[in-house]
Amino acid sequence: MASPTDDPAADGAPLRHVGTSIEGAPVGSLLLQVVRAHARVGTELLNEAGVASPHEIVLLYLDAHGPVPQTELVHYMGRDRSTVTATLQAMERAGLVTRTPSTTDKRAMIVRLAKKGRDAVPRAQAAWHELERRTTRTLTPSQQADLMTALAAIRDALNEAPAN
Repeated sequence: MASPTDDPAADGAPLRHVGTSIEGAPVGSLLLQVVRAHARVGTELLNEAGVASPHEIVLLYLDAHGPVPQTELVHYMGRDRSTVTATLQAMERAGLVTRTPSTTDKRAMIVRLAKKGRDAVPRAQAAWHELERRTTRTLTPSQQADLMTALAAIRDALNEAPAN
């Protein structure tokens, strides 16, 4: 197996790959490296902004959509109900959201931004904007568009039902 530093860069200098490299799965390996680096930098930026991950996703969603049933957040976040419930309970204890029973469905809880959560939204947005800047700063607008197209195609292919 070739060493991860054997791949020449465009300028002829070897590239240094950081992270998991799985032989025979170069795309998946690189995606994993990108996701991990993106998460690490994003967490650092959110911590600097005083917002925890994944709390910022909930804050930004509620800011955009207003009060929603908790089940909608479960679907949006793509996590199991118990994980989202634990996240919302922590956010409630931190004063970021409130959860109240629905007036129309006794089984449903409605999640709303609290004042502290509303105040954190601009910081969460700024952290994501800085992460986007850092993520794309070396790409031309054309490369960014191509990357968006490629990533959407990968996402859609992975979300398709497997062929039997």
